Amino acid sequence: MEEYRASIANVDTALNRLNQTLASYKIFAAESQKNKSRDSVQRDTPTEENSQDLGAAKRPASAATLPRNQRTPSLPPRRKEVVDGVLALRSSKSYPEKNVPRANCLERLEEALDYVVEDPYSLPLYLFIAIQYLALGYPDLAAGSAYKALLLADALDDDSEEFHEEASSSLKFTIQGQALEERIKIIRNAMDAGLENASDADLDPALDVEIALWLKTHYRLIMYRLLTRSLLLCNCLRTAYAYIQQGLDLYFGDSHILEVKDDLYAEVAKLRETATMEPLPNPNDLPDGGLVRREIYPWNDREPDRIAELEHINMLMNDVSDKLEVRAVDLPPLTGDASPVTQLGVFAKADIAPGEVILDEKSLLTANNKLQDALCDACSADLPEVGSKEWAEAVVCAECDVVFCSDWCFENARDSYHPALCGKDVDAISKDVRPTEAADSLYSLLLLRALAMAETQEWHPLEILDVKYIWGDFTPTPPAHAPTYRDFKSPDSCLTPRMLPFSFEYNIRLPFHMLEKMDVDIFANPQYDVWVFNTLYAKFRGTASARLSGLGGRAIRGPEVSAVHPMWCLANHSCDPNVSWEWGGAMKFWAKTERAAWRGRDGRQVKVQAGIKKDEEILNHYCDIDLPVKERREWARGALGGDCQCPRCLYEAAEEISRR
Repeated sequence: MEEYRASIANVDTALNRLNQTLASYKIFAAESQKNKSRDSVQRDTPTEENSQDLGAAKRPASAATLPRNQRTPSLPPRRKEVVDGVLALRSSKSYPEKNVPRANCLERLEEALDYVVEDPYSLPLYLFIAIQYLALGYPDLAAGSAYKALLLADALDDDSEEFHEEASSSLKFTIQGQALEERIKIIRNAMDAGLENASDADLDPALDVEIALWLKTHYRLIMYRLLTRSLLLCNCLRTAYAYIQQGLDLYFGDSHILEVKDDLYAEVAKLRETATMEPLPNPNDLPDGGLVRREIYPWNDREPDRIAELEHINMLMNDVSDKLEVRAVDLPPLTGDASPVTQLGVFAKADIAPGEVILDEKSLLTANNKLQDALCDACSADLPEVGSKEWAEAVVCAECDVVFCSDWCFENARDSYHPALCGKDVDAISKDVRPTEAADSLYSLLLLRALAMAETQEWHPLEILDVKYIWGDFTPTPPAHAPTYRDFKSPDSCLTPRMLPFSFEYNIRLPFHMLEKMDVDIFANPQYDVWVFNTLYAKFRGTASARLSGLGGRAIRGPEVSAVHPMWCLANHSCDPNVSWEWGGAMKFWAKTERAAWRGRDGRQVKVQAGIKKDEEILNHYCDIDLPVKERREWARGALGGDCQCPRCLYEAAEEISRR
């Protein structure tokens, strides 16, 4: 503390220290003096020359020390707009900025996402990305980007953190690109305010004084504003409240964070149907999840044209069935649109008799949320008893003691996912959770397996074959000119469909935690981001099958084992299905021996004859078809992305309405 009191005791000393910092950035003293003598001070917006300094600072030192007219050519316009936007971040502004066309925000976002590859540890860049996400109506993605900024801020505070040096170096370069007058101003303001109220982190000798001041004055404050606002809009009220309290502890009386707090109280009042000013209940009892948009994001260029790739998809289908093929089919819309949508369906290539097995598919994209259950790590089949004759076929990994039911599972696991997890501390993640969290834990473990597959196979997570051709029941992306939120004060202000369940824990914190356990740098590998996690979750929630394990001498409770079978899930749903299925290590389809019976027009029973004719579509089922129509639709809504529109549901729903 005393060291920094002495170092900025007066203006001259502060300016001398600033000059020393500038010298360490290899900026000419003459250039600094020229900047200091300017009469016109741009307080919030960096000049074009200063933004070029930022780009120069990221180039090799030999280039950075050249006179301006000898440096590399100026940045492309879109990249320059991003650099200028990062440099212009100020806590005196409100974000997202008003009256910026959404098309412009999308262009900025796409360029910023490309820029992350070059500067992955830039805290201000993640704030800039979060602002664009929020402006585009994706508060879930904004929260993810703001959380990355928070992790980098924590790394800056602690020189023992893994990314301290990288984050510090990147932020130095950003500060170097600022107008010199701004840099002098922030130090003068710190001197004028005095150091008596400064925290130890602000004055940590391991931090450059400018980094500490810019982090405290601008970036950390913007981070808390964005994170709390975004979490509120996702209905993650418990986590939002926790970060509101953190933010107010650091920035007592900040009007932006206090406004988020007021909006959170208003949201709680709506839930409780009470006055806004009543005391907040136990924060641990607040809801911490909601629904977000379920779309193919405009920048997602990984989603294949499934119709154009039908030939390749049918090659994959031939590996698991010689009686089925995949074709394009028009499906009724589930979200209220008038026109049908063209998707994929599965059809019979020949007549199929009742009871005949028509598909046998084994998947390694599996999950088990019980820590001690005796299941194959790869396919989740039950393991034989130790010492039995069948146990001789089991294989134990010599490196980590994980057990596989067969050589086939061991060898395929070794080729597809196991190296990314072998010996890593991931065994207890999302295991033995409460029954109410069982489904979410299984989806998160499917995500872990998919990330391990991507890491082992060196593919983008959305391009591994186990998920590439799965449709995530996405809703249409609104046009660029259409507003997505009336305001940013309540989750209910969203003007677009929200069909994807979301929580801070399962969509942001836990996936990044999984990657860190796998020794993956979450900053230097931008293919692992929240929009990718959301896309995978959308695919899993529409297609994953689940069952109970029922082992261990305890009561069966909740879904405990889950899997994604990419060919099986291409079959469309009906509440009058013509196939049955069973999963126990492998997924099997067989033609139903008896079709569902239901009452049609005039009270007559409808019961289609069992068996499947050539060219007839294979109709699967994602819910208990013996339930009433209202309950069937509720159960299937998460998988389908809307209300079932099969002939049985349409008729029974209309009958219910007519009887009211």
